[in-house]
Amino acid sequence: MKEMVTKPIVLTAIILILILIAIVNMDKIKPIQNFSAFDADYVQYYKKACKLKDKDACNELGDVYQYGKSGSVDYEKAVLFYKQACKLESPAGCNNLGYMYDHGLGIKRHEWHAIRLYQQACKHGEMEGCYNLGSMYYHGEGAKRNYYKAASYFKKACNAGVPQACNDLGYMYEHGKHVRRDIQKALSLYYDACDMGEASGCNNLGYMYEMGKGVRKDSMKAERYYTAACNLDDAPSCDRLGAVFGRRVERIKSNADLDVARKACKHNNGTMCYKLGLYHEKNEDDEAARELFKKACDLGQSASCKHLGDLERLTVD
Repeated sequence: MKEMVTKPIVLTAIILILILIAIVNMDKIKPIQNFSAFDADYVQYYKKACKLKDKDACNELGDVYQYGKSGSVDYEKAVLFYKQACKLESPAGCNNLGYMYDHGLGIKRHEWHAIRLYQQACKHGEMEGCYNLGSMYYHGEGAKRNYYKAASYFKKACNAGVPQACNDLGYMYEHGKHVRRDIQKALSLYYDACDMGEASGCNNLGYMYEMGKGVRKDSMKAERYYTAACNLDDAPSCDRLGAVFGRRVERIKSNADLDVARKACKHNNGTMCYKLGLYHEKNEDDEAARELFKKACDLGQSASCKHLGDLERLTVD
């Protein structure tokens, strides 16, 4: 019985001592920060700045988590910081938050919220917000389809240097969507978009020259613009590049030809994979050639399948 009484007394004494130690050392305990120890230094400073109501820091933190700039992607955290930025009247923050609502990233998709956030961003000078707003009206998302408003917002954003807006406005002129059909105006806008690095603008120019739409047919120019778009990782352009190039060049003869063929094959143009295979075969790189023939065959390129059959037959004979 005595042992059972002593243990609680000793335990109580230990707890009291620990409490006294904690009270004495209270000033030495660091306040808990609202960030992980694994955050990069710059992220920790951005978080401090955001906590101090710096709207740009809050928006930048949203980007950090949306695109995984400092580790893994975390859409929910991105939404949290974009909300803070928008609340602090950051036009970019409102646009980015609108994008998250628009695409259902880290938050339930809600087009009505998206379009209003884009309106807020555009009103305060965020031109990407104007472009996104135009896109919503063009597709009838979050509001009734309205080509007049779409064209108006695309024009505003294009004039401010948003390349996607120039491309989409060009498309409206090419196809006469609300605006009067004007191929030359479309071409001019596609040129602007392509010059600003928009792959779709370069692709559309390539198509215009390939088909002779509003311009004289010119396979070399078509190839040039498809190459520009392909270099921007636009897969359809790489495929069209392979088709145009394939009609013009029967066999790969130069480094420039080789570069084009590699890009087109990388984006699954079967004809270019086949021609690339022939190039390697001619240069006695049989292993690389066979892999390319297999890829082309899998992509439905019949000559490659036949060629592989011929090669297998030679090993049997």
